[in-house]
Amino acid sequence: MDAILEATALLLEEGKSCSTNAIAERAGVGIATLYQYFDGRDGVIAALSRQVRARLAHTVTSALETACDQSLREGVRSLVLAAVQADTERPLLAARLDEIEAKLPLETDHRQIMIELCSAVAAFLERQNVAYGVKAETLAADLCTIAGALIDAARERSGTIEVDQLARITGQLLAIIHAE
Repeated sequence: MDAILEATALLLEEGKSCSTNAIAERAGVGIATLYQYFDGRDGVIAALSRQVRARLAHTVTSALETACDQSLREGVRSLVLAAVQADTERPLLAARLDEIEAKLPLETDHRQIMIELCSAVAAFLERQNVAYGVKAETLAADLCTIAGALIDAARERSGTIEVDQLARITGQLLAIIHAE
């Protein structure tokens, strides 16, 4: 299964066809093996998307402890940096998945990952004494959505997130936090 997912990731990064035959060939498995694990191309891409998004949630959650011990500004920067780093490992894959995911029924998967991310950010906001309870959860959901959009937009413009863009995204998120 890992070989199939990695083959799909490589094909996406290279901008090549992601038919089930191309995926199976690249993975070095028979087409029957691919169908043993997945119900088709969209199933493979959905599983890859879940894997990439879960890595993002794990990376951000792992950065939470450090962020909570920092100032609000540095903590927000650390969490944004963690989110950016999750995408910078394989930026072409992240970009191609963003394009494809909109066409697949992944709302449930993405909602679960967003819940994990928002829980981490809400915990950060509470530990920073910014907001508590429902207010922290709502603010965290807003921040996660806005941060994702800002990171995607910056990546679309230049392909990478530079230090000045990281500072701008951090500043915009802080402005939202302080507006509360």
